[in-house]
Amino acid sequence: MRILLITAEEWNNNVFGNGVLTNWFTGFDAEFAQIYTSPGLPYNDICNRYFRISDGEMAYSLISNKKAGRIVEKISAIEPKSVSMDNPKRKGVYGFMKKISLWCHTPVMLIRDFIWLYGRYDKIALKTFIDDFNPDIVFCPRYLTPSLMRLETIVRTLTDVPFVAFTADDEASFRQFNWSPLYWMRRMWVHHKFTKHVKNFYEHYWTFSKNQAYEYAQEYAIETSTLYKCGDFPEVFIEKKVGTPIRMVYAGRLYCNRWKTLAEIGKALRLINKNCERIVLDIYTTEELTSKYRKVLNSKNSIYVHGCVTPVELVEIYKKGDIALHVESMDKKNRLATRVSFSTKIIDLMASTCAILAVCWNQHAGYQYLKEHDAAFCVSDTKEIFPQLQILCDNPELIQLYARKAYNCGIQNHSRGKIQKQIRKMFDSIIGNLQNLDIKQ
Repeated sequence: MRILLITAEEWNNNVFGNGVLTNWFTGFDAEFAQIYTSPGLPYNDICNRYFRISDGEMAYSLISNKKAGRIVEKISAIEPKSVSMDNPKRKGVYGFMKKISLWCHTPVMLIRDFIWLYGRYDKIALKTFIDDFNPDIVFCPRYLTPSLMRLETIVRTLTDVPFVAFTADDEASFRQFNWSPLYWMRRMWVHHKFTKHVKNFYEHYWTFSKNQAYEYAQEYAIETSTLYKCGDFPEVFIEKKVGTPIRMVYAGRLYCNRWKTLAEIGKALRLINKNCERIVLDIYTTEELTSKYRKVLNSKNSIYVHGCVTPVELVEIYKKGDIALHVESMDKKNRLATRVSFSTKIIDLMASTCAILAVCWNQHAGYQYLKEHDAAFCVSDTKEIFPQLQILCDNPELIQLYARKAYNCGIQNHSRGKIQKQIRKMFDSIIGNLQNLDIKQ
């Protein structure tokens, strides 16, 4: 089976350590090629063919005769780790827009939309790349944007194989909160384009969220179902002793006001540790700490912030920890923005050997899943953080119990064999149906 991937980001294990591509396709019997729309370079052991289109190339194509898109090589495994991890330090057009989008998001998105909708692709090079690979199916795991809608449409004119999509985010619904009229104008435009694009385009649409799968099936009349990450679980659960102090671990970004939720945890830690340090929080993040972050995420609150680590290093860190944190923002805007975002890290946490503490809105897809399977301590209000942590400090045996529950949920529902069987069954069915249709015609 030959699978052509269309994604926004490059397939780089060190930059996107919790990414689903390596997770899904490690040991998967297939050949892969990737078309992606960011400036970074790939770094993985699975895929060897890449076609890159960057913001800079698309912008330059508007003012020159040079068209956008070219074949690139992935970073060699013998290169220093710093080379493969340099990708977050985005430069050029992409990096500039990423930086200023933190302050004026919608105007920047509109500029980027314009660049990608009117920039000129090197369609000859793109077609050559696709023809040389000769895919059996096109798989699009991404957050669908106007730029990717156009790219997918162009690719569809260059191959007649079926398309399958996956998303983990709210791509176009109106269940959002924002005071900006410009935001809503763009949202309505994206929703209109999205509605026209998805109908009759994909053979199947996977999501992380049951609610989103149901909403898409109802609104767009498309075939949907859930697809989760898989984890690497040992055959036997090995119970570990709870440390002194109890060590919580958070690995991830601080954006979307997650830092505020972590700050609330810090307030609770300060109260619990007023006489002696009973419980601490280690944070591992790629983000630079601003003065705003440092003010609340510091050792006074028993919070210790570390830099970025590789996925392999993180596995060892979790082994030395007791509680793995999953947090989301509690403010209305970000609650709605991440409502259907079943974080890819949740399955990693199940395989971490730690108990899971989820602090997020009770309508969040990840919270609901963990609550439904009794696989985590679930806190849906910041007022509940202190009493929950106090209970765990007084009853550390609960941490051992829920570490086992997280493991049991993971091995029953997210084993690599089970998830890969689901993917292959879907792809084989779709490819087979298309081949049978061709024979009848």
